[in-house]
Amino acid sequence: MKLLPRWLLIAFTATLTACGGGSVVPVPKSLWIPLQTALHARQVPIVDLEGSLHIGADVAAPAGRLPIVTSHGDTSVSYGTIRDGVGASEMVGYLQADAFSYASPDDTEGMDVQLLPDGLVIRFATIPPTVRVAEGTPVELTDETVRVIQAINAALPLEWQLRFSPEPIPADTAAPADGEILVTFVSQEGWPSEAVPPIYENIGLAEPRYAIVPTGDPEVPWSIEIVAGRVWVDPTQTNGLERLGVIAHELIHLLGRNHVDPERFPRTLMVVGGSKELTAHILHPLDREVLLAVYGQLGSGTSSHAIPEELGPWSDTSIHVRGELDIGGEEIAFGAALRNGLTQPWAVGPTPNFNLQDNTDLSGNVHWSGRLLGFTLSAETVTGVAQLTVDLPTLSGSLHFSDLELWSANAGPGTTGSGAAWRDGHLNYRIAVQGNTFVQTGGDAGLVTGAFFGSSHEGMGGVLVRDDLSAGFGGKH
Repeated sequence: MKLLPRWLLIAFTATLTACGGGSVVPVPKSLWIPLQTALHARQVPIVDLEGSLHIGADVAAPAGRLPIVTSHGDTSVSYGTIRDGVGASEMVGYLQADAFSYASPDDTEGMDVQLLPDGLVIRFATIPPTVRVAEGTPVELTDETVRVIQAINAALPLEWQLRFSPEPIPADTAAPADGEILVTFVSQEGWPSEAVPPIYENIGLAEPRYAIVPTGDPEVPWSIEIVAGRVWVDPTQTNGLERLGVIAHELIHLLGRNHVDPERFPRTLMVVGGSKELTAHILHPLDREVLLAVYGQLGSGTSSHAIPEELGPWSDTSIHVRGELDIGGEEIAFGAALRNGLTQPWAVGPTPNFNLQDNTDLSGNVHWSGRLLGFTLSAETVTGVAQLTVDLPTLSGSLHFSDLELWSANAGPGTTGSGAAWRDGHLNYRIAVQGNTFVQTGGDAGLVTGAFFGSSHEGMGGVLVRDDLSAGFGGKH
């Protein structure tokens, strides 16, 4: 495959440099959240918010913003819409600014041509990349890389999820294979001398590899894609939330996003030097929505002037369903948000004081029961019973969803039993517990990510992600 001219590679490598700046803030990470490994890369993120655990994307409807429409057992159920997204005007402005950052100069290596006179929305190739770390990467840095991938995947369509390989690559690998991104943690002195001009003092660097690919469209016969890349991060200059932001900044560069004007777009990771506003959720709302727009709506090679048409009626309004459940004076909440074709489930509750296996007040088989709330791809609300059983000696158990029913698209749920049956009404999963979290180990299709809530594990909650249903759930002991 033909690579881009050297002028664009050099210019782009320079602009894809994440500079330092800002204070180094320790990451607020619960002692009871286990280190994330390659096996966890497809799970949704679990974030410690200093007193509560949040599972899934940062899209929860604020308490009190939605009308209560019904009660399902002990769960109060709210439903409605909230204007909480990035609107079409802001999205078009951001994407056009990003596309123009790729516009070529009038002269390319002596040839009187303009390769990208109108700018171009650059994206990774049609198949999602596989991320790998270099051999010898400490488990703590692998954990951080996986958590960044989880945060990015929470914003992407299900068919375009990043992968993470359990097999590391030799750190001296010159060029990752097509479809792969290699992440290397080493001080800048250990970066290849040709990787970055010496005038830069960097914490992180992204180096993409491009290809010109045919489109089959006679009006726009070719496009440019990123087909592989490398990321370098200097771990000696950053830690905590800042380092998570640097890793995310560089990986998003390899997904095609360039730097934008910080005065015009201050709340994004993709400004020069990275965002000065740090969030435990790693990505800002604008970062998440741009990823969804590029990989859910825009085709490869979209020019800047075609962005409004291809983006379509980008909505700033989400449909929410939210459940609240009291667990001895504390509250857990769970539900889902649906906007622009993507359903993002979530659950949140108070952090336990110790690991589940260290709870001496519990023994044998322990049960939690509650509800599930979510949406289908057609915006139909789905509810049902959620029951979790854990065998404490083996830290394994089962998660059972039953009496699953749904209501018409864009309509809130009614009383239990008043909806139509969702499929056969049942889903079953085997789960394994680590620390205060659990994931599925078998059973029906879908991914389960959960955690225990309350000072003494009085509650539990999590999310279920499937091709036909995305939902949050919660329950109490």
